[in-house]
Amino acid sequence: MKKAKGPADEFTRAYMEYYPLLLSSLLSRISNPEEARDLCQEVFIIFLEKFHTIANKRAWLFGTLRNVLYQHYARKKPDVDIDEVFNDEGLAFTNGARDARIMIAEAIEQVECSEEDRVLLDLIAIHDYSYGNVAEILGLSRRQVEYRYGQLAKSILDYLKSKGIKGLADLL
Repeated sequence: MKKAKGPADEFTRAYMEYYPLLLSSLLSRISNPEEARDLCQEVFIIFLEKFHTIANKRAWLFGTLRNVLYQHYARKKPDVDIDEVFNDEGLAFTNGARDARIMIAEAIEQVECSEEDRVLLDLIAIHDYSYGNVAEILGLSRRQVEYRYGQLAKSILDYLKSKGIKGLADLL
C-alpha cells in the first residue's frame, strides 16, 4: 500500500482498511444489513472527528464499535443481556478472522526466518510500524527492512498457497 500523504489520505487509507472488518463484525451480530451499515457509519463519523488524536487506530475503532453496538442494543433491545452479545473472543475475530489468524500464525511458524525477522514481521504487519521506524529499531536500512519484509510475506503466501489458500478472500 502507498504511504498516505496527508490527513485526508491517512483517513481514507484507514477507512479502506478497516471498514470491511467493522462491517463484517457488525453483520455477525445484527441481522439487518442496513442497520449494520448505519452503525458502521456512526463509528467512522466519530473516528473522523477524533482521527488526528488517535494513536492506535485499529484498537480505537474496535473499542468504539463495541460501544456503539452496546448503545444500539440498549436502545433497541433493552431486555437483551449484553454479556451474551459480547461473549466471544472479541469483535476482531468474527466471521472466520480468528481462523485466518491461526492459519497465518501457522504459516509464520513454518517459514524459516530468524528471530529478528519475526520481530520485523510483527512490528510491520501487526503493529503497523513503518519501514523507517523498524529500520531504526533494528539498526538496518529502510531498504533492508522493505526487502526482508517482502521476502517474508512472499514465503508466507507461498506456504498458504501450498495449503490451497489462493488469496486473502480464501482466509475470510
